[in-house]
Amino acid sequence: MSRGRRESHWLVIRRCLAIVYRAQRGPAGREELIQAVLSQEGPTAYGEVEGETLHLRLENDLRRIRKNLRIDLYFDQQAGGYVIKDTWLPLLDLPDEDLETIAWLEQTFGHDSPQHDEVHALLGRLRFYLDLERRASIERCRAALVIDLGQRDEDKILPAVWDGLTRALTQRQRVEFYYRSPQHGDGLPRRHVVDPYEPPRFDTVRGHYYLRGWCHYIVGPLGRQECGEYRDYRLGRMSDLRVLPDKLPPFPPPTRRYRVVYELTPEVARLGITHHRRIEIEATERRDDGSVLVRGKTDSIFWAIQSLMHYRHNCRVLGGPEMLREMRATVEKMAQMYAGNGTGCPTMARCAT
Repeated sequence: MSRGRRESHWLVIRRCLAIVYRAQRGPAGREELIQAVLSQEGPTAYGEVEGETLHLRLENDLRRIRKNLRIDLYFDQQAGGYVIKDTWLPLLDLPDEDLETIAWLEQTFGHDSPQHDEVHALLGRLRFYLDLERRASIERCRAALVIDLGQRDEDKILPAVWDGLTRALTQRQRVEFYYRSPQHGDGLPRRHVVDPYEPPRFDTVRGHYYLRGWCHYIVGPLGRQECGEYRDYRLGRMSDLRVLPDKLPPFPPPTRRYRVVYELTPEVARLGITHHRRIEIEATERRDDGSVLVRGKTDSIFWAIQSLMHYRHNCRVLGGPEMLREMRATVEKMAQMYAGNGTGCPTMARCAT
């Protein structure tokens, strides 16, 4: 009799583990969790019951997972299924050399790398299932890697900013900070509330450290502005960083993509098409006159425009709507600045005299 009770006890544990395994794969509905248990343990895993009784037994297993395994497994309305929102019992550990590899990938795999989003999503999941100390080991490895590579930022990065971001990444928490952007003519910093899903990385082209995070909203002189998109933040322009108690959602929001359509004159297109950072080219069409029509997507209109501006008058943006609107605004401002021999710009006016 005692042997039968022990087998039943182990069956409960195996059922719970089957549920956890399925949740690790992605959001799952109630029936999907039940099917995962039955597939692993057979049709008698829940005593061949059906309907509401079966659902009640699943709920009992979910309570066991939350209470005994200390895994926060709940239904998420936005995800459309049960997800692991946090885990106080680590579900994964890795050798030190694997942690060093994670740090290396995070530091070197930039936004212009192939499959960037997919790679960083994988690295984020690995981090999520490690305990806090092992996550901190990744940060230590990454910091050592930065020093070994000799990458330096001429900006003065406040220690509180660097330390706060390290703690937020380790504990998977939201941050808020003041950010001074050159886009604001008043020179006043704005307060940003951001989810940092990826560690800061050194941009060899721009020569600075940047944090890519999901910005929820910005508070400035005109009040609160909802954002809801990924942004790049230069660490040297951040101050008064505070780690908030809010835990990051288990799944990063998907990166928004903007359509990009532009044409190149025959002069620049005759030797081939350049692939730019932050513009994913999907199709090209060479015309009879030698010009080329390029279609693609970008996750940053700002940097896509920077890339295309180097063509000067040999490139014309045709769409999509957001890209065309911003390019028109940029060109109009430049035209105003250069009108009248540059007297629209005080610095240029002084140089002209």
